[in-house]
Amino acid sequence: MKNLIVTLILLSVTSISCENQQNEKKVDQENTSEKLWTEENRQFLIQELSRTRNELINEVKDLNDKQWNFKEEPGRWSISEIVEHLEVQDELYFREIFLTSKTPQSTKYIEIVKGNDEKFLAYAVDTTKGKAAWYLEPIGRFCSKELAEKSFLRTRNHLIKFVEETDLDLRKFFTFRKYIDDGGLSDVRLWDVRDLHQLLLTDIAHTDRHLNQLRKVKDHPNYPRE
Repeated sequence: MKNLIVTLILLSVTSISCENQQNEKKVDQENTSEKLWTEENRQFLIQELSRTRNELINEVKDLNDKQWNFKEEPGRWSISEIVEHLEVQDELYFREIFLTSKTPQSTKYIEIVKGNDEKFLAYAVDTTKGKAAWYLEPIGRFCSKELAEKSFLRTRNHLIKFVEETDLDLRKFFTFRKYIDDGGLSDVRLWDVRDLHQLLLTDIAHTDRHLNQLRKVKDHPNYPRE
């Protein structure tokens, strides 16, 4: 009789455990099916990726070689180096987005990154001085202004095309920086985890940030006016 009671208890616990797993799976499937990335989100990305692209091209289109290569002082970037850096960053973002979009979508980090869009856009005016990683440093990849412009436009236009055409929910694909998932999400910092929409917001803010830098180069007293 005692063994029968123990067996019934174990069967009951197993049944509850299976039921809980099924319920969790059902909730996860429901969350996965709900579309979080909106058409408004898509149009905002298209608008801002296009705006920053156009502003950059307008800033550099009439520059001569002296203006293109002018440096405020040794160690500072010229306009040519700023554009090179932006092109390389765009290319890396495109690769990251393309590869991440091929991974399974997830709902685990949705609440963690929710509400952070404006924080990523604020990077455009963040006064904290950063240092580009070695693979983002300008090293003279382009032998002319025309080639640098062409390369930047080619990569940026592919990013815009991806946003225009994708059917994926960019709110359910995530990219990571210096974050190890140990099961606890309470210590996730702002830049540790981003959904793909937020990664593109970062690209927009990054371009605006360097547009501001480029305009400061033009405003320098020694900048060649002709």
